[in-house]
Amino acid sequence: MYGPGSVQAAEPTVVTATATLSVLAGPVKRITAGSNESQAAKDGVSVNIGDRIVTGTQATALVTFLDGSTLTVEPDSDVEVKRADVIDGSSRISILINLGTVWARVVQLLDRNSSFSLESNTATATVHDGLIGGRQNPDHSFICWTLAGDLLVKDRRGQQLVTLKPGEKTKVQDDQDSGRQPFAVNHSTLKVTASPNVLPLLLMADNLRLTGFVAPGLEVNQVFGSRTGSEGYGTRTIEVPAGVPGPFTLTLEGKADTTFIVTVEGFYKGTRVYRQTVTGTITKGERLVTPITQEMETGTASNPKTAKVLNGQAEGLRSFQGSLPGIILVSPLESKRLTEIEEGAIWSLPRSRHSNRLGAD
Repeated sequence: MYGPGSVQAAEPTVVTATATLSVLAGPVKRITAGSNESQAAKDGVSVNIGDRIVTGTQATALVTFLDGSTLTVEPDSDVEVKRADVIDGSSRISILINLGTVWARVVQLLDRNSSFSLESNTATATVHDGLIGGRQNPDHSFICWTLAGDLLVKDRRGQQLVTLKPGEKTKVQDDQDSGRQPFAVNHSTLKVTASPNVLPLLLMADNLRLTGFVAPGLEVNQVFGSRTGSEGYGTRTIEVPAGVPGPFTLTLEGKADTTFIVTVEGFYKGTRVYRQTVTGTITKGERLVTPITQEMETGTASNPKTAKVLNGQAEGLRSFQGSLPGIILVSPLESKRLTEIEEGAIWSLPRSRHSNRLGAD
């Protein structure tokens, strides 16, 4: 959580390379195209076609592309950027998963032929826009899923197997799929719903990954299995796997001088366990922050995937003067759109990258 001695990241930064690598947690290695030698990856380095990103047991990397799409590379993974063509509002990006798990937020572009693909030696999963993921297992099976956007799955010969709808997954092995199955990461989840006049941003308990909103029309989603979106009357929602006590740090930023309503809810296997409503007033550009903590069932707390949440609470909101936490990169297209939407925006985009982050020494 925020506090004395904490260091926050700079405001959102514009991406200028084909793709940019952010080291959320190390060690992360990069193997450049045509090479077999790995190098320790530096935060903010450019990623080119053919480069491989390899994460260690406790490592997580984030790759941000020119169209604003992001790829979170989970621990114990090895992935290659096969294609990253972004031209005049159209993009075609392909990621080869040699081993391990990835999570992608794919930006919606006007060109309906734009695509983002997760490939393996077993199958390929492609979406136009949405929230998708994939895992290549050591036994050569491939599992893929979607929480937003229709995901087209093909076998290694290019034959269509299945089209997944949001909330579904499938497993492909020996050119056969397992059919549509429900997808969930943890039994316990945390959901934040904010009224239209505030921008909610949630920092996970690891003080590394972010999900939520940093400007009108600009979402961040670095958390495997999380949802970001809008519901009725323009409310903004964040839903994340939450099998740990926390704290999860919620930041609210005002879009105007107004009142607001935020609900914080905890679920276990889809059933709501607790609900808290937070109300207040905020001014344009003001930031308020609160930690959200949860009580977990003792008998299940050791395993975040199956841990059962019993209760939860957001502490009182307090004013926060620092910069946004974590690492946030935006594409030139997003930067231009934000400037057109809101002249004199709440935050301005710096010209140089600043890599300090919450909890850094």
